[in-house]
Amino acid sequence: MITRLLLAVSLTTLPTFAQRGLKDIPDPDPIKQAAAFNLPEGMEIQLVASDPMIAKPVQMNFDSRGRLWLVSSGMYPHIVPGAEENDKVLILEDTNGDGIADKRTVFADNLHIPTAVLPADGGAYVANSTEIIFLKDTDGDGKADQRRVVLSGFGTEDTHHIVHTFEQGPDGMLYFLQSIYIHSHLETPYGVRRLMGGGIWHFRPETQRAEILSKGLINPWGFIFDEHGQTFATDGAGGHGINDIFPRSVFRTSPGAKRIVDGLNPGQPKLCGLEILSGSHVPEKFRGVLIAPDFRGHRINAYRLNPEGSSYNSTRIDDFLSSSHRAFRPIDVKMGPDGALYIADWYNPIIQHGEVDFRDARRDHSRGRIWRVTFKGQPLIEKKDFSKFSIKELLAHTISKERIHREQARNELRTRADVLPELSAWSSKLTDDFSRMQAMWNHQAVNHTAINLIKSLIASDDPRYRAAALRVIYHRHEEVTGATNIIKKAINDPNGRVRLWAVSCLAQMPGPDSVPTALQALNHPVDKTMDFALWSIVREHQEYWAPKFEAGKPVFGDKLPHLIFAMKALGKTLSLESIFTSLDNGSLTPTERKDAISVISQVGSANNLSRLFKLAPKEPTILNRLVTAAQIRKLQPAEGQEQLLPFLDSKKPTVFASAAKLAGLWKFAPARNKLVTAFTQSPAKRQAAAEGLRLFGDEETIKLFLKLSKKSPDEATRVIAVKELAKIAPDRAAASAVALLQQDNEGKDEHSLFTSFLQSARASTSLAKALEDKTLPSKIATLGLQRAGTSGRPPKDLMAALQLSGKLTPMSQQPSSADMTKLIERVRTEGDPHRGETIYRRADLQCIACHAIGGVGSPIGPDLVSIGASAPVDYLITSLLNPNDKIKEGYHTTLVSEKNGNAHTGGLVSESDNEVVLRDYAGKMNRIARSDIKDITISPVSMMPPGLTAGLREDQFVDLVRFLSELGKDGDFKVSAKPLIRDFMALKPHPRTVDGMGHYGTATFAEKFEGYEWQIYGSKVSGELLPSELPQVRGRGHNTWGVARFGITQKGKVKLKINDTNLLDLFAGKTEIILPKKGPAIIELNGNDDPQHFTLAVNSASRQTGVLLEIVTE
Repeated sequence: MITRLLLAVSLTTLPTFAQRGLKDIPDPDPIKQAAAFNLPEGMEIQLVASDPMIAKPVQMNFDSRGRLWLVSSGMYPHIVPGAEENDKVLILEDTNGDGIADKRTVFADNLHIPTAVLPADGGAYVANSTEIIFLKDTDGDGKADQRRVVLSGFGTEDTHHIVHTFEQGPDGMLYFLQSIYIHSHLETPYGVRRLMGGGIWHFRPETQRAEILSKGLINPWGFIFDEHGQTFATDGAGGHGINDIFPRSVFRTSPGAKRIVDGLNPGQPKLCGLEILSGSHVPEKFRGVLIAPDFRGHRINAYRLNPEGSSYNSTRIDDFLSSSHRAFRPIDVKMGPDGALYIADWYNPIIQHGEVDFRDARRDHSRGRIWRVTFKGQPLIEKKDFSKFSIKELLAHTISKERIHREQARNELRTRADVLPELSAWSSKLTDDFSRMQAMWNHQAVNHTAINLIKSLIASDDPRYRAAALRVIYHRHEEVTGATNIIKKAINDPNGRVRLWAVSCLAQMPGPDSVPTALQALNHPVDKTMDFALWSIVREHQEYWAPKFEAGKPVFGDKLPHLIFAMKALGKTLSLESIFTSLDNGSLTPTERKDAISVISQVGSANNLSRLFKLAPKEPTILNRLVTAAQIRKLQPAEGQEQLLPFLDSKKPTVFASAAKLAGLWKFAPARNKLVTAFTQSPAKRQAAAEGLRLFGDEETIKLFLKLSKKSPDEATRVIAVKELAKIAPDRAAASAVALLQQDNEGKDEHSLFTSFLQSARASTSLAKALEDKTLPSKIATLGLQRAGTSGRPPKDLMAALQLSGKLTPMSQQPSSADMTKLIERVRTEGDPHRGETIYRRADLQCIACHAIGGVGSPIGPDLVSIGASAPVDYLITSLLNPNDKIKEGYHTTLVSEKNGNAHTGGLVSESDNEVVLRDYAGKMNRIARSDIKDITISPVSMMPPGLTAGLREDQFVDLVRFLSELGKDGDFKVSAKPLIRDFMALKPHPRTVDGMGHYGTATFAEKFEGYEWQIYGSKVSGELLPSELPQVRGRGHNTWGVARFGITQKGKVKLKINDTNLLDLFAGKTEIILPKKGPAIIELNGNDDPQHFTLAVNSASRQTGVLLEIVTE
């Protein structure tokens, strides 16, 4: 007899599971931890400091004397009631040069969860909960005796998101971060500054000016300047690797954001800390590499950046180092004054987030380590005490080849009086761009602007120096004579990054010419980053240019694309006549034409839409724009609706679908008969026709759906009729729905049937009543419970009815402590992660429908790339049994209630003044007009259905947990840093392929046929694409094929490495690439600047081995 796991666990609930799994805590002996490191050849690691000398290091920085400062918080994650504040600022010194700290000074104590420290300006800045304080030792005893609040008003809603991570820029400003759940209100001499979520600040101590540099990372953690002053950040909860930080950049989860930019490495592990390897001690192959700790995965990741357009291309390379010790939690990395790399190890067997109980006994509050990485055969650099150097000596070191010396010398300069005369004389003698850039920063560091240096660097042949000069102008443009002329020239610079900084400078200089000047960047290649920056400045500065335009002034001259861009960004009608003229005379490029049509549909009047509709016969994509106008703006053409009828005869599925929607949205009665015919007689058009009919929403439509739901001989027609009827008359659809659900045959799409009845309380109640005294197959009832459980407002009456109709036994969501302990042991000793991956990928469990692994898969739920390395096994089990128990930050369910009683749930994708966009559990984007919305709330319900694993045997559940517990650990289930192709679109079976295979062979799969349906498909963690898992597409005879498409975005010469070409065909576009009959192969692809699309067909009837594809770049 098969034992079901969830029915076997005890119903007894104990107050805590704090002791479970404690026997898995690793040995805290530093020697044993050191032995667990996996280091590249030539690298050595050494313990610098450990408990009891230090405990729980949070952030560290070196001072100008070479001493290591760190903040220590044993109180984290919260103070115990009645306890005293006892966190510290520590100073560590290596007095004999052996690399080991032998002197510790407690600079300050009695702090409350300090999260950052920066020794500077003769003391130290410390992030201390709600405030940033400055501590100073005035009597030379090594301990702070002066304390001053520098900034206050930071939120403390979540202790692992409070203000943190200090970095002193080459400009002398203090940069610091805060995270998503923090709301800060800072009073400054320049007014109140507010940041209602994650973001990055900069602060000038001399003037007390604090401003926001960037918004929206979930948990920004690492922040760094590169050699030329560009800034980058990591996100401890974002999963996009390295993020390019430029002024006014906005990332995911910024409250109220209308638009965002993405990180450079989607799908990479969540990272904390950030450093650039530099200095003569570091081997050449590592110099310039960005490293960032993945504390969940017990490793330090590595990335290489290359300029690309206005931003950068980031490539993950092999891990810098990793550890098999589960308590190794690297959270900060810093280049040291000796050229070595220093690592702050928080040391904890569990992660410190809210997913694990604050009082869990496994939380370590007393340990911590500092590690030091050096390279064999590479001489260390000389440590210097810059506090003893003269101003002349300090200036000389600011142009040292050693970056750490430049930084230490510059920071020491800030503490000296009367620096400027000597600095100015020294600067005037410099002749090379590198030295001049350092001198420019020296001036900025002491709060002075060196105009001559800025102008010399603006004229540099190297765009990196031109961009560095513009960054100074961004902050100090009021002091730069001729700044406007400099920027007007820079906006047409041949380099994209320089143009981006020109746009950023213009954003700081509001006026009637700022936007017209900025939009000159449209005369050059525009990538996503530049497009975002231009969109932002158009909106931010509209008060300066829009009135001038509306008054009839030629703001954009004869640059129609500039006007189109501005209107599209603003979402506002300015002047459409000139756009229509250009559409009529064909003077626009294809891209400009697309933008023109878009902006007319977004802002045009009903008469404008009529004119646009007349162009649709030659450009059917206009129909999609009219659909959006009708759905979101509630606007249709003033006349000419009869032109819609020919489109309803189109053989192109996408054209017909848009026309059908328009017929219903416009309530265009003459189209009804064509829709009825298509619904009842054309399988290819059936769904689209039904949606169009449903939008009529009248009694005639209700009667048609009701009749077909009961009497149609075709089951697919009955299912669609019920689904659409449920949306407009659920009480009349419920009985037919129950009848369909009772049938035990395939193809009735139970997911969408249940979803149709979960869109309003009225509908779910109707289905609940229809289920009274009815019986459903337990599998169907369970699926219904799962869908109902993720609906935002779970309908209790329907869930109870499903429980009864399916005769489902209530399941324990909380196993007893004894059961949990046994289960954890079974996972450890009996679980098979390879079998578990197969279970994870089963369609009925929906895991791959909601979660990505390493960026491959759905973005609805958290990426699981390193969940095994970060989460205790008991947490994984609890999350599977009771998803609502812990909902990951940034992944809450948004519930949108409409005025008509309908409700939508999902992840919030975007919101604007006109609409809200949600991504539902199936990945579908739902656009809801603002005018239809009653309220928007955050639901306490997870989008992960409860009871998902109820259909698994206990051994299968154990395998599944074991697979999850291995993700991110060294071994088979760590996503490779190699550029493997893991993201595909799989072809669903289609009747066309049977004859197509007979006439054209596998080339039929590569054709652009609108009727083909493609679904998201991700490879295994290893990168393998399994032919047996792909939808089986039939040709003639008994052959079946798995067909997948993929894209390659790398530019230049690219090669594709294939593990085995046996029974494999490959097409680039429509052109077949001739492959060897079998065995491994490396195929050279035509390099170009456009993304390349490929179709792969594998004979799944005969080939059982997986396909592995890897990009090889030169």
